[in-house]
Amino acid sequence: MSDDPLAVLSVTVSEEDGGTRYRYELRTSGGTEFGALEQEYSLVVSQSLVRDLCEEIDGILKSALDASLGGTPSSGSDLRDELVRTGQTLYSQLFRPVKGTDEPALITKVRESQGPLMVRSNETLVPWELLHDGTDFLGLTHDLGQGSVVRTSPHPGREIGPVEKALIIGDPLEDLPAASHEAARVAEWFTARGAECTVLRGSKATLANVVRELTSTQYDLLHYCGHVTVRSDPAKSGLLLHQRRLLDEHALETAAVVGAPPVVFVNGCKAVGPVANLCLSFMTLGSKVVIGTRAEVGEESAKRFAETFYRELLDDKTAGSAMREARRAVLSEPDCAWASFLLYGNPSVHITGRNPAPARPRVQERGEYSPEAVELLDRVNAAAKGIVTSTDLLFGLVTCPELQPSMRRTIGSTNLAVLTATLYGVIGADVGVDARPGSTNGRAPDVQRSDSVEAALVKAKEIASADGRSMVTPQDIAAAYVETGGGSSARLLEIINVSLQQLLPPDSARAESQQAPTRTSSGLAAQCFDDDGRLRTDAFDDSAVRALRAALLLAAGRRTAIGSDTFLQGFGIAGSAVLRAALEKQGDVGKRAVRALSSPTPRRKHFSERSLTALGTAKPAATGAPADEVSLLLALLADEASGARKVLEGLGVDGVRLIEDLRRPDRE
Repeated sequence: MSDDPLAVLSVTVSEEDGGTRYRYELRTSGGTEFGALEQEYSLVVSQSLVRDLCEEIDGILKSALDASLGGTPSSGSDLRDELVRTGQTLYSQLFRPVKGTDEPALITKVRESQGPLMVRSNETLVPWELLHDGTDFLGLTHDLGQGSVVRTSPHPGREIGPVEKALIIGDPLEDLPAASHEAARVAEWFTARGAECTVLRGSKATLANVVRELTSTQYDLLHYCGHVTVRSDPAKSGLLLHQRRLLDEHALETAAVVGAPPVVFVNGCKAVGPVANLCLSFMTLGSKVVIGTRAEVGEESAKRFAETFYRELLDDKTAGSAMREARRAVLSEPDCAWASFLLYGNPSVHITGRNPAPARPRVQERGEYSPEAVELLDRVNAAAKGIVTSTDLLFGLVTCPELQPSMRRTIGSTNLAVLTATLYGVIGADVGVDARPGSTNGRAPDVQRSDSVEAALVKAKEIASADGRSMVTPQDIAAAYVETGGGSSARLLEIINVSLQQLLPPDSARAESQQAPTRTSSGLAAQCFDDDGRLRTDAFDDSAVRALRAALLLAAGRRTAIGSDTFLQGFGIAGSAVLRAALEKQGDVGKRAVRALSSPTPRRKHFSERSLTALGTAKPAATGAPADEVSLLLALLADEASGARKVLEGLGVDGVRLIEDLRRPDRE
């Protein structure tokens, strides 16, 4: 089930005279049952009623916990029935037929779909996983994840990989013994599975310690159990640490330099307001999977849920599948804890690197597009969920560097920023979409397009041909997008009260395409590479080459292109004296940046047994002198069966002679 195609339900909520309109768009990416879909449906609802029902759900969850703590399981059973009734009423309000018609096809597809379901919305009120269709809750019948439209461009973050390093924070205010126990159990659980855990409990969980850890180490997981503060503004929501210091979005921003933990689990009690805003803060900083709690849960339920979720996740199950299994594990608990946990992020992702890669443009077509247009289409297809829709195309256009100056002039920088953030929230915040020029992420050669996208690209070729050009430019695609109507994505512009013609005036776009010479990144950088595409090291000094090579290793480890952030970290890891001196002029802030950008110190677990032997041989315990390169290399090459010797043999190097030459005092 977890390998079925992802269905994305986008929900846009807007105020209208006489009510609130909910607009739904469902996108799926094939499958034998439905094929590729792009469907729409909208209705006006009473938002006051929706809000009352959501508040009832929160009240039921609180009462269920109180009943379980008071030892009255019968009350818990009655409350579960209330949760069903309220979930059914909410479902009927949000998914009802319009004016007595049959159930909309979109709702039928949502209810009957078997694959993972992603719900994205510009509001965080509705607990989508607790809607009940008369048979069961959506959170129990679907691998369900949630996303949201945010007003700031999210950090791309880093790719989800195996959990090797975990930061665990428990009971910072020292008033929740259960939270302290939970932190210890989670650490014990992960340590037994080979992960390296850093545990901060009580007085150790200070703001300075937590920020220091997050900015100096690339943690794969952050697990927090304690108090949370949740406000209407996500940037002001956060985790309460020792002495009631708040770990909020601003304090976390420096963590984005080394990469926010891809997986975040927040078991926070006594939250006030929509807990979704706290999850969004982590998503904005680059986290890919965030687990939060809508209401306080019992200690035993929290333990069983977390262990089940982590076990399923480490067993290469998708995040959504792990979430559903964890809910089932505590389904019979009287505190209704299963209904308190929610997943923010793409439910179809794996943490062990088996995530399917979106497609690139068809190989046979790439010669028909300019390099800038190819970059645009790469971004479009990276955003797609198997089928490229008009919303994906709009995302590519809005994030296209060649088009952005024109859009700033026509709609203003503020509107463009809001639209960009909206599109990231709808498409890219949780799927690792890299909108930087040249970032292609190794996509596959085939792709499926909706009719609206296909029509726009055909029209773009016609525009280029009519102007006597053989290659399609981004300006051609923009003009074609407008002339063909923009498909369903044009409705997203209603959020900022902008029309297609205002955003991308066809005439001015074509004029810029004809007047401006085509900029090719390869042309600008041609002098830096040889005929085989290799970097010419003689074009840079030694310190710059070291930084470039460090950036290459970083990018290879993350399986991404060398972006500007990776480029900068390359200078830090290479120990750039120039960068260090310039940063340290800014005082403590600059010094912290130096530490964040510098190379982390390897730990024992990072070395194989042979490498550990080499380290011990090169640096005997009895000596106080530091080991130099020669002693390390000699120790490394001493073992004839080592991988190091095999690498040299593969390169045609005589290992024995190399060792002799290293030992000679005149080797320099």
